[in-house]
Amino acid sequence: MAVIAIVSGKSAPGATTTVAALAHAWPAPLVLADCDPHGGDLTTGWLSPWWLLGQLRPELGVLSFATATRHTTTITADLLTSHLQTVPPAPLARLLAGLADPAQATALGDGGWQRLAEAFTAASTSPYGAVDVLADCGRITGATVPWPVLEAADLILLAVRPVPRHLHSAQPALLALRERIPADRLGLAVCGTTQLGVREVQRLLGVPARLSMPEDATTASVFSDGADRRRSERTVFARVAERTALRLHTAGTLARPATAALTTVNGALR
Repeated sequence: MAVIAIVSGKSAPGATTTVAALAHAWPAPLVLADCDPHGGDLTTGWLSPWWLLGQLRPELGVLSFATATRHTTTITADLLTSHLQTVPPAPLARLLAGLADPAQATALGDGGWQRLAEAFTAASTSPYGAVDVLADCGRITGATVPWPVLEAADLILLAVRPVPRHLHSAQPALLALRERIPADRLGLAVCGTTQLGVREVQRLLGVPARLSMPEDATTASVFSDGADRRRSERTVFARVAERTALRLHTAGTLARPATAALTTVNGALR
């Protein structure tokens, strides 16, 4: 199994929307982690219909894990269990909800991100039921970047659109990533594009595209803002997300073979 992180530059190219679409289509047990230090959008965006009904607890997630493990010296996968929640539209996924606002990132500190990174690695390599981890790590800007999580990831995808302002903001983000992350663990997630756009982005940034998503504002709104899910049924966007999720999962499984199946009890990892 694998830890996969998706990030972006200062613009909004569709990283969180892509994360949500992949999680919805993921073919195996998954920890869906909202690790954006600037404040998470998965709960109040894609999952907002269930949040508004009180079926999701936004305070249960990254911050509660960091607080509960503050004095823990050995981080294991099971420490995530009580901080995960069922994802109603994606039964195989368990949500680690994000921060409510950027101020909470200060309370988390490097130590909190480090413990979270160790828990993700433990979850993806556990001999008792490894799982994939898909993390939305927000923008690579400023001092509040979850570097421990990114450095622990098997694959980091920089989301970008094939338009000038997104390409411009991707360049400093890519430079920062290259200073810390080996080249073979970096890739692009090209959003709202065609194959021609993918080739152009690869040429300009010099990094291979590991996934691409077509332009489809109507279907994308389901995964960005919780629009009517019927809009996503049988669309090209949804089918591409399904194929991509299967490919990423398969690649991670081959890289890190699981030795046992994951089971869940009351929606939590066991």
